[in-house]
Amino acid sequence: MLKKKILAVLSTTFLLGACGDSSDKVAVDGPWKWERKVEIICPWGTGGGADTTTRTFATALEKELGVPVVVNNRSGAGGVSGIQFGAKQPADGYTYIMSTPSPLLAQISGATPYDVYGTLNPLIQMVHDVNIFVTSSKSPYNNFTELMEYVDKNPGKVKAGVMTITGLDAACVMGATDGKIEPVAYTEGSQLNADVIGGHVDIACVGPAEVAAMVASGDMKVLLALTENRLTLPGYENVPSSKELGLNTYFGPARGIFYINGTPDKAIEAFEAAAQRAIESDFFQNWAKNEGLDQRKGWLNTEEFKAQWKNDYNSLTELFGKK
Repeated sequence: MLKKKILAVLSTTFLLGACGDSSDKVAVDGPWKWERKVEIICPWGTGGGADTTTRTFATALEKELGVPVVVNNRSGAGGVSGIQFGAKQPADGYTYIMSTPSPLLAQISGATPYDVYGTLNPLIQMVHDVNIFVTSSKSPYNNFTELMEYVDKNPGKVKAGVMTITGLDAACVMGATDGKIEPVAYTEGSQLNADVIGGHVDIACVGPAEVAAMVASGDMKVLLALTENRLTLPGYENVPSSKELGLNTYFGPARGIFYINGTPDKAIEAFEAAAQRAIESDFFQNWAKNEGLDQRKGWLNTEEFKAQWKNDYNSLTELFGKK
């Protein structure tokens, strides 16, 4: 059964294992010196969890690098367009790509012919978020059980907004509802939030950080946490988890930074060291805690992240690959 397979994959939170990588890189004598701005390509639009995480990381990182770090949003095709754009930039150590496993899933499921796995080289993981279902405060259902009762009485009526129709958030919707709720794609997180509040889309599958202000203001209510345990975030104490409802769906986006094939070794090493200091800074950690991004282990170094990425590829291929 697909749901049991999903549980097997998600409950491991993508177990780590040993793996190697043999990218061609240019040798540089001496330590790497940052001489101009660094650009991070975010393959999703502004306002979503990917964008806000990357921008907060960029602010912390530029203090470590001593040069500006800019975020370039290049949305489209579930994140694949931005990855394609990033891969075409010079591999000179000054351009990197942010991503999650969602574009990888698009390749595995056959939604795109683009070789995401062969293009992205894992560098560091910033955070591993969780997903939740939210709805407008005016919706007629107040929890997931009531939502599904409403869905059964109104088949085909309820839609769920997601940022990646071929990604993990859509997989959450399909898995938790047995396919009874159709995911619909958005390119801007801010538009998705506005449509949920306005009742133009019934629910959304998002991360807590993306809707924290709307939940705090009472404009949205949380129906379900797609997690193994209840979240420890203030105000989420009464929100049930997937596990306690027997749903076995726990997908949550792991957000990381990837380098382009050919990027100099010294730049990769310098970026990794600076990124660790940025992630461990009080600025980033306090932000992560306030945004609910402390529910799962965040930081992974290059070796750990490469192992996880390889495991993601193998596990998602087993679940969603073409048979």
